[in-house]
Amino acid sequence: MVKALKDMCLHCVQHSLEHIPNLQHNLPTLYKEILIERLANHDMFYQHYRPFIASNLFCENLRYIKLYKCSQIDNECLISLSRARCQLEVITIHRCENVSDAGILALTSAQTSLRKLELQALPHLTGQGLSQITSPCLWKADFRGCHALLNNGIATLVQKNPSLQHLVLVDCPKIDEKIFSIVAVSLQASLEEVETSLHTVTDDSLLQLATHCPNLQRLDLNGCTRVGKDALIKLFQGCPHLEKLDLSYCNRLRQHPESEVLWTLPQSLRELSLCGILLEDEGIFVECLQRLRNINSIRLCGVSALNDDTLTKVLEHIGGKLSLLDLSGGITRKLTDRGLAAVARYCTSLESLSISLLHMPTGITLMPLFKDRDRALQLKKLYLSCNMIDLELLHKIAASCHHLDQLDLSGLVCVTDDLLSQLAHNCRHISHLSIKGCRQVTDYGVCEVVRCCPLRRLVVSGINNLTDKSLFALANSNPYLEEIYLNGCSKTTPMAIKYLMDCCVPRLYVQHCVPNAVPDQLMAKNLDTGEFCRADLLHTS
Repeated sequence: MVKALKDMCLHCVQHSLEHIPNLQHNLPTLYKEILIERLANHDMFYQHYRPFIASNLFCENLRYIKLYKCSQIDNECLISLSRARCQLEVITIHRCENVSDAGILALTSAQTSLRKLELQALPHLTGQGLSQITSPCLWKADFRGCHALLNNGIATLVQKNPSLQHLVLVDCPKIDEKIFSIVAVSLQASLEEVETSLHTVTDDSLLQLATHCPNLQRLDLNGCTRVGKDALIKLFQGCPHLEKLDLSYCNRLRQHPESEVLWTLPQSLRELSLCGILLEDEGIFVECLQRLRNINSIRLCGVSALNDDTLTKVLEHIGGKLSLLDLSGGITRKLTDRGLAAVARYCTSLESLSISLLHMPTGITLMPLFKDRDRALQLKKLYLSCNMIDLELLHKIAASCHHLDQLDLSGLVCVTDDLLSQLAHNCRHISHLSIKGCRQVTDYGVCEVVRCCPLRRLVVSGINNLTDKSLFALANSNPYLEEIYLNGCSKTTPMAIKYLMDCCVPRLYVQHCVPNAVPDQLMAKNLDTGEFCRADLLHTS
């Protein structure tokens, strides 16, 4: 994949705003929105450049604004944007650490067409900035990671925007369980989805949702250790349309009689997560899943009752309906290849399978799944980070799963350049690849994948063989890369990483922590090959 001509032209424009006449009138609104996003991605909101950005790109026709992880974006910048009097439909501001209530207040006031608001990881947002948001079509508000956000800000928002359907309050430590009563009473039948990591959520919080929100469809209670049987039963009765439920780490449900609530799980459920519930009652575990007639996604990481026998009994009943099955992170050694044989036998519609971190399986009993051409072509996501995984199975996957989008082979020392080359030529849709700790891999294997696959996320941490050659190949072939993890790759240099970041269209997230270099180490570029090498090791004649 190479950079599109459109993106090359936009790259030229974003570096020449002060030199192009009549850009405000000649450039379509869509490209103005794209340019604002990319200027933020590449930290180009310099003080001397802001007047040209404002005069050429800020206009009343803007509908979409996305600003990600740019410390140059501050209140002054948002106030300048608000002066354009644009009626925005989507506002997305993530990790802009210098934005506070004043900037958000200026930008969101009088936005009557706003449909989606995402203000994530803004450390200075307390809630005062939300006080003027009034939009009859606002359906989603996401405040994930806003550590200073207070109850009163959310209360004002939901009271002024009763059409809100989707509310995200994950990792907001100053929001407490009292907000649920206000949210439920204010939004009532409009509310369809709530995501939270509030460990203070109580049974009373769920009772408020059960009483006032009959149309609730998706609820995330991950880590809510204080919710129990009686409140959940009321919730299931009051919310008959519930389709997605995350009960991960709700530890009250692990023991009798609280675990009996699993028998009452609503049959409307399509997605269920029980990760981390150390439930040992195999009878309840099997029966609660067997009765879910519409289920197509289950996550069972770390459930104590999961073993070869219980998995087989569950999949006999619901395996044919599942598109996603997550068995990763087993805390026991009770799940072996015998249990995985049931996956191959009963799961005829799988698109995503995770068996990462299981201790015992080699995966060889999954072979029928990958030998079946139609089923292999359905698979889009595979997470296979098991120490004992069979190399023959991996080669079969590379030969058969042509529509793979995400693949995790972390820690598999059997992975070689030959396997990566096979993946590159047969699985040309891979966008997320993790080969962390695959020590036999070299630049050759990585470059093969890079040239053939449209990578968005690449994890190569712990592969000490990699050099800047892989980074230059990425820069030339994957301009839409979004994340790369290079921890421990001591032969890659900061200069090559900076070059890669400059070549990527989106903001590239990089992790590159390496051991301390040898004190006398001197790196130099070989002008013939383009590779960086240890110049202090070269022999001079």
